[in-house]
Order: sequence, then C-alpha cells, then structure tokens
Amino acid sequence: MSRKILYRVVNSCAPGPFTGNPICVIAEEPEEALMQPIATQMNLACTIFPVRTGERSYRMRLFTSEREVAYAGSPSLAAAWVMGPGIWTQTTPGNVADIEVTGDMAWLEQPQPKFAEINDPEVLEAIGLKSLERMYTCQVASNHYVIAVTQQEPTTFTPRQDILMRSAIKYGPALIGAVRRVNETEVHARFFGPAHGVPEDPACGAVAGAVGTLMHRNYGTGTNIALRQGEEMGRPSRISVSLDGGKIRMGGRLVPMQEGVLSLS
Repeated sequence: MSRKILYRVVNSCAPGPFTGNPICVIAEEPEEALMQPIATQMNLACTIFPVRTGERSYRMRLFTSEREVAYAGSPSLAAAWVMGPGIWTQTTPGNVADIEVTGDMAWLEQPQPKFAEINDPEVLEAIGLKSLERMYTCQVASNHYVIAVTQQEPTTFTPRQDILMRSAIKYGPALIGAVRRVNETEVHARFFGPAHGVPEDPACGAVAGAVGTLMHRNYGTGTNIALRQGEEMGRPSRISVSLDGGKIRMGGRLVPMQEGVLSLS
C-alpha cells in the first residue's frame, strides 16, 4: 500500500494570487532520506516540514530543490500561517524566532544584522550593475548576503549566473543582490541564490529586515518600508519591514493556492 502525504502550496509575501514566493508546506515530517527528494519533486522556491512541538511552538526543516537551508523568511511566514492565528515560536537549524499571525498576514521578528563594507568589482559584473553607491556583506542569523546599494533601476540588471555562483560561494554560500531606494517608504530589490539552487528569489524575506535597517541608517528611508521584489521574474512580491520599538520585523500576506497529496510507494 502506498503512503500518502498531504501538502499545501502557499504564496508568501503575495499581493494576490499567482504572485509572491510559492512555498510547499508538507503536513508531516517524513524520514530524513525523503525530504530532499520531495523538495526536488515539488520544484518550488522552498519546501518546508514544520512539526508542532508545543502549544505555541514548532520546529522546521527547509529545502530548496537542490539543498537544505538553515533559515528563510518567506517560508517561515508560510509555516506559521498554516499553523494558525497567534504568536508562534519557530526553531530551524539556523535560528529561533517568534512569528505573529493575524488574518492573512504574518510577521517574523528578525535578529540584528551584521554589516561590513567591501569593494568587489566581480559582484558588480555578476549582477550586471553599472551604478554603485556602496557594497556590504551581511549576516542574518546563520545566513550570508552581499548587498549592493545602487541608483540603477533593477529592471536593467543583467545577471550572469556563472559569475554569481563564484561570488555566492566566495561569501557564504551567500545570496547576492542589489537594492535601490525608490522613496522614503519603498525599496526595490533583486537577490540571486545560485549556490542555494535559487537562480533568483522572488521574495527574500530573511534579508528584508537587514535591508530596511541598512537603508534607514544610511539612505534616509523611514522605519516602516515596503520592499519590492520578484517583478522581473513575473512574481511580484511585497515585503513589509518595521523597525519600530527597537525590533526588526518583516511581514507579508499569505495566499493559499493549492492542496494535494504526494503518493510514496
């Protein structure tokens, strides 16, 4: 008799249907050897395996189609939203965080980021940047990023996956991206993760709080901003970032898109 596992696909940080970051939420934790094959089969931005551990807590493993990741923002919102309304404590291999779910929104409290300014022309070539203000490495929990700040419109970036892979491995593995200040309350960004099996991330939530912090400290944005992503790949996303009250929080709307059954012989 074949074994059946239920799953849901929830779009995270989604303004509406067919937008945002598609996350596959598996309703149970299968044996270790099946997790990566299931994620590869689903072939979405991330496949997650949340397991409840207490009245308001759960642990979770996360996989792209190619590898396990320790911590991610958009999948964390999707997991908590599937768990239900209220405040949840989530434990992943790379972070422990509180997530608040209200209606179709979820908010993830994020750790303080660590920044270091760098100068690396290969990163500019990798992203396809012709304009640069400053470039930083950034660490959020266990995750690593390179963030270039630019005045160039992100739609004009010409990313090179081969060079991006070299930069991603050099700094992490890291996601490599660039951000542009649109106005005091809006930032437009693109992030690329070839080392994680993600050519481009439609909603890179784990770095959203760091982007909001960086842009507020150095580039004049407010304490509450909207981070635009995914438009260039046909999956427009909106991530809300709040720096109020000394806390860094990122949030997004969750849109349920699909339910199904995996049959395991």
